[in-house]
Amino acid sequence: MKKPYLSIIIPVLNLWKLTSDCLGSIRDHTNGSFYEVIVVDNGSTDQTNMECSRLGRNLFGDNFHYIRLEKNINFGPACNLGAKKANGSMLFFLNNDTLLTDGWFVSLFEVFRNDPKVMACSPLCLFPENKRIQSLGVGFDGGLNVRHPYFLFPGNHPVILKNRKLQALSAAALMIPAFVFDNLEGFFSEYVNGFEDLDLCCRMRKSGGVLIQENRSVIYHLSSQTPGRNLADSNNIKLINERCGGWFRPDLHKMAMEDGYYCELTSCLEMIVRDHDTSRLAELEHLRAGDEVAAALTEYPLWENGYDKLADIYDADSRMEQMAEILFYGSYLFPTIERLRRLYEIAEKLGHAVYTRHAERKIKSIMNFDSLSTSLNTQAQKVLSWAMDNRDTELIRIYKNWITEYGEKIV
Repeated sequence: MKKPYLSIIIPVLNLWKLTSDCLGSIRDHTNGSFYEVIVVDNGSTDQTNMECSRLGRNLFGDNFHYIRLEKNINFGPACNLGAKKANGSMLFFLNNDTLLTDGWFVSLFEVFRNDPKVMACSPLCLFPENKRIQSLGVGFDGGLNVRHPYFLFPGNHPVILKNRKLQALSAAALMIPAFVFDNLEGFFSEYVNGFEDLDLCCRMRKSGGVLIQENRSVIYHLSSQTPGRNLADSNNIKLINERCGGWFRPDLHKMAMEDGYYCELTSCLEMIVRDHDTSRLAELEHLRAGDEVAAALTEYPLWENGYDKLADIYDADSRMEQMAEILFYGSYLFPTIERLRRLYEIAEKLGHAVYTRHAERKIKSIMNFDSLSTSLNTQAQKVLSWAMDNRDTELIRIYKNWITEYGEKIV
C-alpha cells in the first residue's frame, strides 16, 4: 500500500454528528488517495465509539484509523498521539466541528512548496451559517490578548485577498510538516484545551520558521463546540507566559494599518478597528432601503451607524431574528452600552442564549468601568511604556488617546 502524503488528524470528544459531518466533508471535497484520516477519540460516551470506525472505513477504506482512548487526555496529547500513528509527510490537525470545501488543500500545499522556511499554514475559517470570518489567523492587541483579526467581517471582504505572515495560527485547522512537528516534540502536553497552538507557533518561530495564513483555502468552522473549552484558560495563560514570554508582540493595530484602517480603544481597553474613509461612510447615511443598507454593510463593515439603521428597519418590519443578528455584529465590532442593551433586550425575548450572554458580559464590563478604572489605567500606562521603548508610534497614539480620554495624563 502506497504511503499517504497527508495525514488528517481529528481529535474528538462526543458530538458524533459533528464528527460524522466533518468526515463526510473530507470525502466530498478531497479527491484522490494521497491522504489518510486519523480520528483520536478522547473517551467519547455517545455514538462515536460505535459508529466512527464503520463510517470511516466506508468513506476511506484502509486509509482510515480510529484510535479509541478510555479517558480524555485533552486536545494536545490526543493530537500528539495521532501524529505518532501518522504515515504522511504532512500533518493537518483539524477540529471535528469543521467542514471542508473544494480545493481546500491545493493552496496550502503550494505555500510549503514556494517557501522552505514555512513551518505551518492555516486556511481561512468561516462560519457556515452566515459565511462571515471566524478565523483569519491570530493577532494580539496592546495587552497581548489573543484576537481574531476581522472577526465577523463578510467572508468575501477584500481583507481575505492576501496571505499574511503571522505570529500565531489556530490549531483548529493547521498544516505542518511531520518532521517539523516531530523535531519540536509536538504540542506541549500541560495545556488543557487551549493555547497549545500558540506555544507550538512560538517554538516554530524560535527555530526560524515562518507561519502563513493562506486565505485561498477555505473551510467552515462552527467554533468551540467541545464542552469545557475555556475552563482552564487562567492556568493556560500563566503557562504560556512562563514559556513564551517576550515572543508575542502587539500586531492587531499593524494589520489594520496595512489594510487602510486604524485602531482605537473602548473605555474597557478593548481594541476595535475603524475606517479612515469617513467621507464615504457619511455618504452611506442617506440610504433608507433595507437591501441597500445591508449591501453597504457588506462592503463597508466598519460603518457603525449602519448596524443601528438596519436594526431599525428590521424592527419596523418585525424581523426580530434578523434584528438580533445585525445588532450582534454591530455590538461586537462597536460595543457601545446602548447597542448592547438593545441586543440584550431582543435576544432575551427570542431566547437566543449566545447573543444574550455576549451582551450581558459586555454590559457588565462597561458598567464596571469605575471600579476597574485604576487597574485599566495601570494596564494602559504599561502598554504605553512598552510602545515608547519599542518606538511603536501607532500604538503610542492609540494608548495616549485612551489615557487622555479615560485615564491619567502622562506628564
